[in-house]
Amino acid sequence: MRARATNLVASYPADLEPSFVDEFVQFTFLVMTEKDQSVVHMSEMLKADGGLLQATFPNVGIALRIYLTIPVTNCEGERSFSTLSRVKNHLRTTMTQQRLQALSLMCIESEVLQSVDFDDIINDFAKQKTRRRDL
Repeated sequence: MRARATNLVASYPADLEPSFVDEFVQFTFLVMTEKDQSVVHMSEMLKADGGLLQATFPNVGIALRIYLTIPVTNCEGERSFSTLSRVKNHLRTTMTQQRLQALSLMCIESEVLQSVDFDDIINDFAKQKTRRRDL
C-alpha cells in the first residue's frame, strides 16, 4: 500500500506532497469502517461536516479529485471523435461539407441541443416562408 502511494507521489510531484503516503494509510483505516467504500463516497466523506476531514487529509482529497477527473476527460474526447467519424462515414457521400459540419456539431453538443425549444424556431420559420395570400 505504501509503495503504491509512493508511486502516485512520484507521478504527481507538483500536486501531491510526500506526506501523502502517511495520510493515505490513515485514511485507508478510516474508510475500512465505512459500508460504502466507493471513490465517490470517499470524496463526499471528505467534504462532509464543513470539510473537517478535508483539512485533515488535504493530499488525499487532491488524489481523489485527480482520480475522479482523469477517466472523464479521456472518455469524453474519445466519444466525441468516435461520434464524428461515424457521422462522417455514414453520410459523407450525400451531403456538402457545410451540412456535415453542422450535423457533427449538433451530434457532439447533443446536451445543449436537447435543451433548445424547437417550437419557437419552427413557428418563426413557418412565418417567414408563408406563401399564402390573403383574399
